[in-house]
Amino acid sequence: MDYSKINKNAVIAWLIGRIIFLLIFLGIYLPVVYKFIMPKFGYITMLKYGLNILSIVLILFLFINTFILPMIEYKEWKYKIKNDRIELINGVFIRNKVIIPISRIQFLEIEQGPIYRRFHLASLNIHTASDAHEIPALTLEEANDISEKLKEIIEMSGNIE
Repeated sequence: MDYSKINKNAVIAWLIGRIIFLLIFLGIYLPVVYKFIMPKFGYITMLKYGLNILSIVLILFLFINTFILPMIEYKEWKYKIKNDRIELINGVFIRNKVIIPISRIQFLEIEQGPIYRRFHLASLNIHTASDAHEIPALTLEEANDISEKLKEIIEMSGNIE
C-alpha cells in the first residue's frame, strides 16, 4: 500500500492562514518599530541599521514562509494506515517519519477551523498517552472514514472494551 497524500486544497488553506498572520504581524511590528522605537532611538546609527536589517530579514523570511513553503509542505506530507500502525511523513528541511502503533491510540479527534471549514477540510488528531499527532487537510469525509477505519482496527485488536 502506497502512501496517501493530503488534500490539494491544503495549499490554499495554509496560504490564507499565513497571509492573515502576516498582515496581523506586520500591522503590529512595523508601527512599533518605525513609529515608536525609531523616533526615540533613531539617532543611534547602529540601532537604526540593525533594526532595518532585522526588519528586511524578518519580512523576507515571512514572505517565503507564506508564499513558498505551503507548496513544498504539501508535496512532503504523506501518511499510511496499516492494520498495526500509522505512518506519517512530513518536513521541508528536516524529514520527520512518525510511526504510531495502533495499540497506543487513546482517542481520535476531528478538528475544523474556520479556514478548513471554508474548504471542507479537517484535521485528524491522533492522541496517544504521551503525544498527539495530526494528519492535516483531509476532506471531512476522509477524516471520518479514517477515524472509523481506525476505530474498527482498534476494536478488532481488543483494545477497546
